[in-house]
Amino acid sequence: MTVTHSTETDTPSTDVRMFPALKVMERQTPPLKYGRPPYWRAPIVPASQDVYIPTWNWTSPHDFPEGEAVTVLDVNAAYLSAMGSASIAHSQLIQHGAFRQLPDKSDVRPGYYKITVPYWAFEGTIVHPLGDSTRVQTEDVLWVAAPTLTLLLELTEEGHLGHFEIVDSWMADVSTQFRSWSARLRSIRDECMDRIVMSQTETHRAQEVARYDAFKQGYSAALSMMLTGEKCLTRRPDWAHTIYAQHAASTWRKAWRFTFTGHLLVAMGAVDEIAVLSADVVDAIARPKPPFRYDDSGRMPGALKPKKVTFIGCEPPQRADMVALIDDGDDIL
Repeated sequence: MTVTHSTETDTPSTDVRMFPALKVMERQTPPLKYGRPPYWRAPIVPASQDVYIPTWNWTSPHDFPEGEAVTVLDVNAAYLSAMGSASIAHSQLIQHGAFRQLPDKSDVRPGYYKITVPYWAFEGTIVHPLGDSTRVQTEDVLWVAAPTLTLLLELTEEGHLGHFEIVDSWMADVSTQFRSWSARLRSIRDECMDRIVMSQTETHRAQEVARYDAFKQGYSAALSMMLTGEKCLTRRPDWAHTIYAQHAASTWRKAWRFTFTGHLLVAMGAVDEIAVLSADVVDAIARPKPPFRYDDSGRMPGALKPKKVTFIGCEPPQRADMVALIDDGDDIL
């Protein structure tokens, strides 16, 4: 990432180009397998056109004291964290049909799975792991990406989820990860944040914040570009869907673990936001084994940070500054 040096008397421009995150992956850090490049423009399978990525805008049915402080937490660098932890297809996807029985969660391969919608008995505690979209309420079967299936299998093994079946599937025979790409992006992100902290003037800080925003836009745009493959080497919508689904599943797990602290969730929205009573945050993160990593500096990808504080009865916490799915959760500066 090019850094422009200037003197204090300069007026740095905040008009910077979006960071070319996808080109960095394609040319410098491709997801190799035994040294071999992936199938960059694999055939797009029918399931890709109808895949369901969990979303939610859920509010707890419980009554909370009027005026009680609520902290809205969101995920630092949510997409970046998901990129580093998800398994993606290295090969093309092949149709494998229905499963006679549910696989072990460790055996789930990247791809798409057509599942029957399972019953969720804890709607009053937390949103359905598939979210609260009308599709979950009105459709009997849904195509989901592998990270969503893995989450459902975890809940099934723990005895928390109703029975479901896999009635069709498109899976990769060979998988890989975005480890090199994720590591490179994390390094650049750290550099961006360091330069903001070290800025000596407001004009220089504004410039570095603009560069950081351009960087965030770049790796969010990379996922969108994978969906179509226009003007780039990569056309792998299944990769983008995997990252989106990994992000959703990881956030849901954080909220689910929080419910085991004995405290109530207040709301969940925008896929990466969790609203809880402010007093409960202090208790949760002070535990020997906290339900999630907490980093109020915003530096640690995947950790939760406080986004804002609202109050019961004064402003609906589930609607407070909720960001769209395209936001990566990095609005810390």
